[in-house]
Amino acid sequence: MNRHVLAISDLSDEEIEEIFRQAEELELALEQRSVPRLADGSIMATLFYEPSTRTRLSFEAAMWRLGGSVISAAEMQSSSAAKGETLADTAKVVSSYADLLVLRHIWDGAARIAAEHSDVPVINAGDGSHEHPTQTLCDLYTLRRSKGTLAGLTVAIGGDLKRGRTVHSLVRALARFKVNIVIVPARGMELPEWFLRRIAEDYGYQPTIARPDDLRALARDVHALYLAPAKPHQLTLFTDTEFDLEGRLREAEPITLDALYMTRPQRERGDDAVEENTDYLRVDADTFQDPAMRHTLLMHPLPRTGEISSALDRDPRSVYFRQAANGVPVRMALVNFLLSQRARSAPAQPSRPRPIAPLTGARCANPNCITRREDVTSERRFRVHREPSGGAHLVCVYCDHETPLEVIGNRKSKHYNVFAEPMHGYLENWLRGDTLVIFDSVKQAEEAGFRPYKLGPQKAIMTAEEIAASIDELTEAMLQEITELNELVIVGVKTAGAFIARRMADRIQAARGATVDVGVVDVHGGREGVQRWGAANDEPPLQVDGRLVVLVDDVINSGWTAKDALSIVWRAGRPRAARLAVLIDRGHRQLPIKPTYVGKHLPTAPHERVRVRLRELDKQHRDTVVIYSYVDPKVAA
Repeated sequence: MNRHVLAISDLSDEEIEEIFRQAEELELALEQRSVPRLADGSIMATLFYEPSTRTRLSFEAAMWRLGGSVISAAEMQSSSAAKGETLADTAKVVSSYADLLVLRHIWDGAARIAAEHSDVPVINAGDGSHEHPTQTLCDLYTLRRSKGTLAGLTVAIGGDLKRGRTVHSLVRALARFKVNIVIVPARGMELPEWFLRRIAEDYGYQPTIARPDDLRALARDVHALYLAPAKPHQLTLFTDTEFDLEGRLREAEPITLDALYMTRPQRERGDDAVEENTDYLRVDADTFQDPAMRHTLLMHPLPRTGEISSALDRDPRSVYFRQAANGVPVRMALVNFLLSQRARSAPAQPSRPRPIAPLTGARCANPNCITRREDVTSERRFRVHREPSGGAHLVCVYCDHETPLEVIGNRKSKHYNVFAEPMHGYLENWLRGDTLVIFDSVKQAEEAGFRPYKLGPQKAIMTAEEIAASIDELTEAMLQEITELNELVIVGVKTAGAFIARRMADRIQAARGATVDVGVVDVHGGREGVQRWGAANDEPPLQVDGRLVVLVDDVINSGWTAKDALSIVWRAGRPRAARLAVLIDRGHRQLPIKPTYVGKHLPTAPHERVRVRLRELDKQHRDTVVIYSYVDPKVAA
């Protein structure tokens, strides 16, 4: 059984202490040039999908210092990843070459995917905005070496806290070690609400949130920061003139800020933050001039991009270069810890092929989650979290993000219902009976062959004649813009969208005498590529490179189905252009996706369902579009 370090929570407090004890011994051995060859004969593989200097080099230096060897893929753009190889396949193959795999990746949760497919221990060297556990080990080690302890320290953390994976691991660890935390985010870069809820639930802890101006005031007057006597591990900032400061002074004990931990703006992770954020805390010599901060350490995971003045480099309180140097002994200790754990474990059994799980189920709400980028074989993608209020949500096991619980189904009965609080009994029973299936939309449930438990009154809103007229209008609007029909490929989203695409191609044949290629994408069935209409499963997919693609679906609601379908098209090739045609636009989109061609705009309430029934799918019915509401889930049978 391999031991992985994917998050800081994968190590117990006792194991972290043991790693620090070994790191101290190895640090001394490095100074004396007498490092034992603890990894003699072992090979480390480093896979870095993102740029890195300190993390990659310190890991590789650690392995060489221990007497091991390193094989490295530092530029993944020149590896098979550039050809489209999945991370799962890369991890499976590379783990057969090495005894330890170190991964840095651009996607949240990527390290867990690698661990699921690797035959050797995996160390997360940073996955998207999720976690960076080994940087946190270096930070804790530096703090403890400098202060002699961790418990009871007060640490302020400033900068980009929304997307900083280093901060996400560090806050979790500091809460565990009972460190007082003050977070000083730049505007728009606050810790996510789901993250704060998780800290409160896991550790019974809530960091104090301050503004950059509050910390600047702290540099001038340390008595602006106090411990709240009723909560010894919580901080309260009193910077508002409306507070009775004299009264607070009599009741509270002033404390010292032990460390200020700065981070840079994570510009590579999105452009939603203001580029020149005037609220971004920048530390210079003036910040540290107050005698009250004479014992405050200045820390940074590096690289810095202007948030710390170089004038502070020579200040003995600036320990960011020491943090970087400590990466070698700390990572040496971690490598030895994992190799020793593996040596003591039973011999690994040949891995059995992992079953391919049906790709029905909710998707993570985090657009940068690995599960949104690659197929995931495990059905267990979420934990169901019950809320004290009686609600429930999903927690992604890969990236920790929360996702609303939308639609639940029963695997045995093949029925579904929209989730609401009265459905808790069903949720619990189906969960215990291993019959629970979770969907992110009603459409996904219906595409998987599930039926609703009970419907409210149905109302027909489009007849067969009106559907035919709308498809005619869609086709005519498309033909007015597209003249080179030999370059056109119409791609329908399975199931109803594919039949509408076929009808549009038939109309083009009748009107222009031109045969247009028709393809099908299966968003919910897990099949990759654009399949040719009517082709057998073993036939090659339809080519879309350099062509004009019109994607067709029956109804656009949130926009996620269209986005996933477009992603399949782009993974299959590089079209010259791509457009979207829908029979009905409900106007409830969560994503900024606008159809090029629309048959009918139909404003509806969120709880209403619009269903397109086509004669090809139900021989007993004519074409029709119906709208209906769900009944109260309490009466679900």
